[in-house]
Amino acid sequence: MSTDSTGYRVRRALSADELAHIHAEITAARNTTDLLMRVFRAVFTPLLADLGATLDDISEDNKLRTGQYAVPTSQWQAIVTAITDRAAAWGTAALLTFDLIELMPASYDDPETPAPVWQRVDRRPHTLQLAVSREAIDVIGACEARLQALAEHYGREGRIYLDALHSWHHHAVGLFSMAFGADTRITRDGDLSLFASTGSGFVYAVIFHGQRRHCTADGCHTMIGDDGIAYPSHRDAPVLDHDHTPSYPVGWPQPGTWSSHS
Repeated sequence: MSTDSTGYRVRRALSADELAHIHAEITAARNTTDLLMRVFRAVFTPLLADLGATLDDISEDNKLRTGQYAVPTSQWQAIVTAITDRAAAWGTAALLTFDLIELMPASYDDPETPAPVWQRVDRRPHTLQLAVSREAIDVIGACEARLQALAEHYGREGRIYLDALHSWHHHAVGLFSMAFGADTRITRDGDLSLFASTGSGFVYAVIFHGQRRHCTADGCHTMIGDDGIAYPSHRDAPVLDHDHTPSYPVGWPQPGTWSSHS
């Protein structure tokens, strides 16, 4: 296996004709798998040709290591952008990150090589079909009620309320995203949590993480329940014999924030 002085087997800019063919293949793709296969062939066919090789030469004993080939960063970024724009039609753009790491060659800085001028096309479906179960609607109402309660007890300028507000609204708005397809179903996942099934097959949850009420005294590992009863935070945890000071008052709404998890 030969390499040049940079350590790559092939390191060069793609020609205008090669870029035009890559873009045509991206545009012609019929689904995500077809898109990846077309791009892989369109990118590596000319790079392998520089070595007198073809994709047919690739085998279990002669694997293609994509990181041994490199194109200018400007061209690399343009190709990846075109790929993700095309995948938006199927809601799979956000899922291609790891595939593209394996699929694409490496890149190198070359200020002399401009990015190809490709018109970007919004390929997202025209409408988002969002189905929300009645139980999920109740959860959404409960989340808004929790925010109102936090504002009333801890103040609208306090971090407890603002952190909760920003995290909830960030993830609530995300439910309307087409990043994972144009057909999303929202169901209940807990008193203050939601579960999303998307058209691309990707599923995730928007989960409320409530703060556990604890004693704020140094060295005291005591939790305090909603009934005011103190108990160790974990087995064999030291519990000091004193009047515990709760991290938030008993009887007040539990602070917390929301996050999303796949």
